[in-house]
Amino acid sequence: MIAYADYLMVISLPESVVKEISRYKRASVNLIGHFEGMHSAAQIVITHQVRCKPYMVEPAIEQMAERLSTMPPIELTIMGFGFFNSSKTTNTIYAVIEQCIRTDNWFKLLINQLGIRVKNFAPRIIIAKNIPVTSFNKLWPNFEKRAFSETFIVNSLTVLHRETFVEYCEWRVYKELFFANRLKEMF
Repeated sequence: MIAYADYLMVISLPESVVKEISRYKRASVNLIGHFEGMHSAAQIVITHQVRCKPYMVEPAIEQMAERLSTMPPIELTIMGFGFFNSSKTTNTIYAVIEQCIRTDNWFKLLINQLGIRVKNFAPRIIIAKNIPVTSFNKLWPNFEKRAFSETFIVNSLTVLHRETFVEYCEWRVYKELFFANRLKEMF
């Protein structure tokens, strides 16, 4: 029995996008060397809940599944690259998810349906995380004007989990929550 678990809620990406992001990560390693997250999966992280009691989380996830089943799937488009300052000495490069009223509203609804507080959420796919400014200055010109456009449909939210206090414990799929665009019958 697991005493505490961490949960990661992500939007999994189609294989074509995963391969392309992986290609960008490998090219980045060739240019600046190893960096944090260079082997991490390409995905859109929605929220990371740490040190949770599984017996409390499992019923909550079932309720989330019901609420998310009322949401429609969505078509997302990757439109180039962006970056943000992770700290005073590091930056993070990511693939930009095109923002429009439709996607903004869909993500707001998603966060609301999860019933979990998520601060400052912005959908993005991390390429190079927390790289030192000197490495960033070397790498960013290769991304800055590069065209990268890919459209894909999001049909589900993947819930990953792992034991909290086990060193090097890998994330495993706990449950797939589908956007089925159906309202539960009220009878």
